[in-house]
Amino acid sequence: MAGSERPRPFGLQAPLGLWRPVDRWFAGYAALSVLLLGWGWTRGFPGLGRAALLDLALLGGATLLRHGSRDTRSRLATFLRLAYAPLCYWTFYHQIQMLWPLFHRAPLDALLVRLDQRLFGFQPSLAFQADLPFRGLSEVFCFAYFAYYLFVPAVVLGALARRGYAAAEQVVWATTATFFACYAFFWLVPTVGPHFWFPPHRGPQLYAGYLFNHLLYAFTGRGEIQGGAFPSSHLAVALLLTLNARRFVPRLWPVLAGITLLMAPGVVYLRAHYAVDVVAGILVGLAADALTRPRAPARPGRPETVD
Repeated sequence: MAGSERPRPFGLQAPLGLWRPVDRWFAGYAALSVLLLGWGWTRGFPGLGRAALLDLALLGGATLLRHGSRDTRSRLATFLRLAYAPLCYWTFYHQIQMLWPLFHRAPLDALLVRLDQRLFGFQPSLAFQADLPFRGLSEVFCFAYFAYYLFVPAVVLGALARRGYAAAEQVVWATTATFFACYAFFWLVPTVGPHFWFPPHRGPQLYAGYLFNHLLYAFTGRGEIQGGAFPSSHLAVALLLTLNARRFVPRLWPVLAGITLLMAPGVVYLRAHYAVDVVAGILVGLAADALTRPRAPARPGRPETVD
C-alpha cells in the first residue's frame, strides 16, 4: 500500500530524479576534463591518459549513482547523491597542473608580481612574513588556513541537519559551481603562487608554529599544485560558504566569518597567494553568492517553478 511506504529521508517530498543541478555541473565538468585530458594524451603529454580514464570512471560512477538513487528512500543512497561531487573536488583540483600546460608553456605569475609591486610598492607575499616573523602569528594563520578544509562538511552537514536536503543541496551546488568555474579559469590563466614562483621554488614548507602548522603542512606539503593561485579559490569558497552558513546554519556563520577574515591576510603571510589573488578571490566569492543564492519564494497566487 502507498501509505505504508517509508518517508523519504532528509525532508524530501519527491524523488531525486536523474538530473539535479549538481549532477549537471559535475557531468559537464568531468566530460570536458575527459576530452581535454584525452586530447593532451594524444599530443604526448605524460600521465594524461590515466587521468582521463579516472575521470571517465568518475563520470560512469556518477551516472550509476544517479540511476540507482533516482527514486530511492535509502538514507545512504540519498546522502551519496549529495556528497559525491564534493568527494571529487580534490581529484579535479590536482588535475589543473596537468591541464594548463595544454594552453601555456609557462605560468603567468610575472604579471601578478608586477601588479602587486605597482599596487603596494613591494611584494606582500615576501615582506609580510619577513617583517612579522612571529611564531604565534604564524600559528593563528595556520589554524585559519587549516580550518578552511572543514568548511564544506561543516556547512553541508549543518544545513542538512537543520534545514534538510534542499538546503544542503543548495550549498553543494553553489560550492561545486564555484570550484569548477575557478578550475576552468586556472587552465586558461595559470599561476603557481609565491611559494613556487619565488626562490627556492620548492612549494609549501613547514611553517612556524606549534600544532596547526604541522596539521596544515600535512595537507599542503604534497597537496598543493603548481597552478591555481589567481583568483584565490580558498577565499572565494570560504566567503561563499560563510554567506550560505548565515542563511542555513546561523550559529555557525560567525565562526566561519572570523576564520575567513583571518584567512585573507593569512594566505599572503604563508606565501600561498599574492595579495591580488585575495582581492580577486573575494570578488569571485561575492559574485558566486549573488549568482547562486536561493530565489525568493513565489508571490501568493503564483506557482513556483521546480528544476
